[in-house]
Amino acid sequence: MFCFRSLKRILAAFLLVLAWFCCGCSKRESAEIKAPGWNFSGFSKATNRCVTIACGGDVNFGNGVTPVLLGNGKGFLFDDARYIFSPADVAFVNLECCIASSGFPAPGKEFTFRGPSTSAELLKLAGVDVVSVANNHALDYGKEAFLETTSHLKENGIFWCGGGRNAEEAYKPAIIERHGVRIAFVAFSRIMPNGWAATSKSPGCASGFDSRQIASAIKGAKANADFVVASFHWGVELATTPGEDQRELAHLAIDSGACMVIGHHPHVVQGFEVYRNSIVAYSLGNFVFSPPREISSRTLAVTALFSPSGLVQAKVVPMRIINCRPLILDGKEADLWLSTVAGYSKALGTKVDIRNGRGFIERLGN
Repeated sequence: MFCFRSLKRILAAFLLVLAWFCCGCSKRESAEIKAPGWNFSGFSKATNRCVTIACGGDVNFGNGVTPVLLGNGKGFLFDDARYIFSPADVAFVNLECCIASSGFPAPGKEFTFRGPSTSAELLKLAGVDVVSVANNHALDYGKEAFLETTSHLKENGIFWCGGGRNAEEAYKPAIIERHGVRIAFVAFSRIMPNGWAATSKSPGCASGFDSRQIASAIKGAKANADFVVASFHWGVELATTPGEDQRELAHLAIDSGACMVIGHHPHVVQGFEVYRNSIVAYSLGNFVFSPPREISSRTLAVTALFSPSGLVQAKVVPMRIINCRPLILDGKEADLWLSTVAGYSKALGTKVDIRNGRGFIERLGN
């Protein structure tokens, strides 16, 4: 009898903890979906053909992140991020490393990043649907490790864009369908060592230096999808203001059919711009990373709601990287960081309204 009662007490305690955990999860997730000022609840995706796209910055499972990854549970690194990614129709990040056990560090390269082969599973658990591999770390351990990376992504149901076994695959969009709506992702890199660009016979990344090729890839993606997201690895490290070349390329991408442009590489956040009912995030900074300086630990995630006529609204969630994982900010710290981001965006002609620790960006006009 004693054993039976003890077992009942243990089971009851377990259920209580489980209920508390689930309740806490649902409260956080509900808060991110129903934040005051967030327009999402006013739209029926199926009838209005709307879509929500969530994006984060650089994800690197190598370097200082690896011991944190191996020393904690599977959900540790994306513990907060999943509340942003999972509710969205599609979630996207830049994969700033290879995921492989094969290969050797690229000769003469100062920083080479390689995450454990199990890393792709973490993306899946976090709610990430698609990643860019168009960057200056995709081939850090050679072409074999690069192809192994795409293999691990495929095994876990993660789409990728911006790289492949040849140029045709590298420039081909990754297309995901949600409730009858097709979302295409393309990616290009303007930060790339010699020999890393994909060719007709060799694996590699999609180059971001040929404007006509970029425009053609985006137009081709738009011909087969309702919405197109274009990602660029560009800019100057630690610069909080985008260069004119970034702005020109972002506008070209939107003029060619993109509704959203996502930038990476500076390792710090840059501002947002609304252009022709589309949105540009010039740099989302680091995300899952081991940043060497305080400014590089300040990050964010953005979820944008689109209708067939373009951007409806975007919500910016302020975050800070602690122990290699991005944690959601609230209160004064959230408002302070958002005020800085709002300043970056104001310089680009875009207003970010700060309400209850979240930033909101509206489309311009009708």
